[in-house]
Amino acid sequence: MTMSRQELLLAGTLLITAVLVGWIAGAMGWALFVAALIWIIGQHRQRAQLIHWSERPLGRPTNDTEPWQFLAYRFYRAISRARSRHRTTLAQFKTLRAITDVLPDAAVIIDAAGNIENFNVAAQEMLRLSPGDAGNQLSSLVREPEFTSLIRGQIDGGLAEFSSPFSDDVRLEARRIEMGAERSMLLVRDVTELNRLLSMRQDFIANVSHELRTPLTVIVGYIETLMNEDLDRETSQELVAKLLSPTTRMRALVDDLLLLTRLESSPKPSADELVPVDMGVILNAISADARMLSGGRHQVEVDTTSHAQVLGIDSELHSACLNLVTNAVRYSPDGGCIHIAWTPTEGGAMFAVSDEGMGIPKEHLSRITERFYRVDLAQSRVRGGTGLGLAIVKHVLKRHNTELQVTSELGKGSTFFCVFPQTQLTESPHHKEHP
Repeated sequence: MTMSRQELLLAGTLLITAVLVGWIAGAMGWALFVAALIWIIGQHRQRAQLIHWSERPLGRPTNDTEPWQFLAYRFYRAISRARSRHRTTLAQFKTLRAITDVLPDAAVIIDAAGNIENFNVAAQEMLRLSPGDAGNQLSSLVREPEFTSLIRGQIDGGLAEFSSPFSDDVRLEARRIEMGAERSMLLVRDVTELNRLLSMRQDFIANVSHELRTPLTVIVGYIETLMNEDLDRETSQELVAKLLSPTTRMRALVDDLLLLTRLESSPKPSADELVPVDMGVILNAISADARMLSGGRHQVEVDTTSHAQVLGIDSELHSACLNLVTNAVRYSPDGGCIHIAWTPTEGGAMFAVSDEGMGIPKEHLSRITERFYRVDLAQSRVRGGTGLGLAIVKHVLKRHNTELQVTSELGKGSTFFCVFPQTQLTESPHHKEHP
């Protein structure tokens, strides 16, 4: 450590003072010895200050001579830069951890041996990991052959799907992502709902194909018969008349498919699109349709004690109400009563259709609004219908801020109803004039 100008000046001053004192006192040796001792003590003090500061080097060094200050501040600046880098790295890590913790997918970092290094919150829920599992073998905590093979890198493409070892009803998809030679990341997501939707889409395509094939087969058969030149005029007219039923069924199916597609793909109607819809008028119209469809086999009752109007789209509400009423007619035994109601409730108004039909088993209630889902497929075909009615009802009501609800008892009947909130209602002008 070279001497600074300050130290040279201090040493020179001390030496001159020692020489003068020694010459005056006649003890030059002792004077020089005392001067050297003072210099050594000063250097020892500076060294002690540096050592004391190094034990907790968070504050500034306390050395007051240049060489020692220079040395101490070199360490201080190096430590400050390291602390700054550490704070930056820690902040980035916390940000990354916060991002991974809000991911719905489980993320697990493992080393080359398959030991857990880190994981996010979703992994704790999906794979039942706990903070104390860090350092343990992942394959010993999540015991599933496909997942174990993926952890060991034995699956081509690094992708596996398997049943959750903690719940038979849950399907998981895991992907292995290499992060260098020493570690890998495993991303695991719940694909149960995705698989269900894919299955529904496949079933939908199969159902549409089946529903269209039946009337098309009938139509082709009649057309082939009509092509017979030996057919008399009366028989030809009878065959042409028989074409009406399958073509009408096909047209109804296509119309319902187009309506359902439009409802699913369209956003909720804006305030400008909503108009006051008189439910009393709709109920009177659909009750007349129900009586015509019933052909006198059922008793149809209408109860309109609410005078509220729904802010909505008239054609959609009419379609939803008509589908519920026609379903009640199709599924009710002859002589049964069908009750249609529009009644006030606390905070809104309720539309309900009750029948005295066969009822719906509880295990089917959650699925009856799926496309083409029928509880009693054979009977529904005899009575007609496209199998899309309740799916249409579900989406219409969703667009009007309510939802379809069902109560049912086997052998006694069912009630389909929805409650429109007060925000979706307006009072009838006619009722205002005649309170």
